[in-house]
Amino acid sequence: MQRNTLSPAEQLYAGVQLTRPLLRYITSRVEADLSGTGIGVGQRAILEVLLAIGPATAPKITKALDVKRQFVGRELKEMVAKGMVSATDNPQRKGAMIYSLTQESRKMIEEIRSREMTEFAAFAERFTSEQIEAFYNVQHALYEAFSKP
Repeated sequence: MQRNTLSPAEQLYAGVQLTRPLLRYITSRVEADLSGTGIGVGQRAILEVLLAIGPATAPKITKALDVKRQFVGRELKEMVAKGMVSATDNPQRKGAMIYSLTQESRKMIEEIRSREMTEFAAFAERFTSEQIEAFYNVQHALYEAFSKP
């Protein structure tokens, strides 16, 4: 079936159907790009959150990533053990920690993000700014619609 013969609803549905394989391909690409860094895709995501928002608690990281708390907890535990993030006592909550980037992990995630942004900038040249904005708006609307029970 050609794309231009589909109704807008059918086109949107077909686009949503691409989500699962696209996510697998993106994850595989990110894993390949992280080869040799010693970090995984989940850890990369946590480093990116800490770069964006600064020192944070596990619940704040969990909320930013919109993933399960157990996943973030496991990844943070491993990252602290590897010296990728530092953990300090949270003065606002006994027994809780605040996680921060180390100097080394900050440099690593900044280099990763710089490389990725260079690739995305080249890819973005294929589209108009209006097309990219429309893509973002549709993705955001889908997220909003499906993230609520």
